[in-house]
Amino acid sequence: MSTSIKTIERRPRLPTPVPPLLLLLHGYGANERDLFDLADLADPRFHVISARAPLALPWGGFAWYHLGGAPGRLLPDAASRAAAIDLLERFVATLAERTGTDPRRLYLLGFSQGAIMSLALATRRPELVAGVVALSGYLDPETIPEPMPSLAGLPILQMHGSYDDVIPVAAAHRTQAVLQNTGARYSFYEYPIGHGIHPDGLPVIQRWLAERLDEPREASQAG
Repeated sequence: MSTSIKTIERRPRLPTPVPPLLLLLHGYGANERDLFDLADLADPRFHVISARAPLALPWGGFAWYHLGGAPGRLLPDAASRAAAIDLLERFVATLAERTGTDPRRLYLLGFSQGAIMSLALATRRPELVAGVVALSGYLDPETIPEPMPSLAGLPILQMHGSYDDVIPVAAAHRTQAVLQNTGARYSFYEYPIGHGIHPDGLPVIQRWLAERLDEPREASQAG
């Protein structure tokens, strides 16, 4: 596993003195280009960075951590998962300073394994992120710290497909049950698709991101 995270980026199309930042985290077997088209959805004030997961797979692509089992019953490797979460935490903790972006407005958008990583970081270090978009992923109970820090006021948008045969929607429903009771500003959308992003979800994501920039960090954390 690499000890660094490589990135590509799109600078703000509407420059501001200290721009907000949107960090994209791809899923298992993909790379930093996989979600980069979603940069076009982001408000033009965003500085968008797409990260490459640290683990190179032998057949191509990258992953945040190893998986066993089979689609629908995937088994995370605890050691590589813990190492990946530690690496992402260190990366995010210094990202705003290194890019000249606003540390109070750093948002995560992850798909599949990237969504799992996003939710793991948010529940471990909620002060590092201003909000999370979790697509076709879930909050892994084994990554939740004890005690879990307060998520009061943290905006979280989750989307999942009803017919997902890679990560069953039941995992998303369990996440929904947990996050609805944390004080987070949580929204959940379910679409009649498999493991992917429904076209109807794209304007929802776009609107959600734009709305976050029009509210102060303090208000978004106040509930």
